Amino acid sequence: METNVKGLYACGDCTGGLFQISKAVYEGTKAGLEVIQYIRKNV
Repeated sequence: METNVKGLYACGDCTGGLFQISKAVYEGTKAGLEVIQYIRKNV
């Protein structure tokens, strides 16, 4: 979920592909967990 900009994550409709609520919710959760890991390692 991390973009080519370090610390910037994308999910859901802005990543392309299917535009479904269930996919956006799943990817949002996954990105959120990755952000937490990023913050814990870098802050």
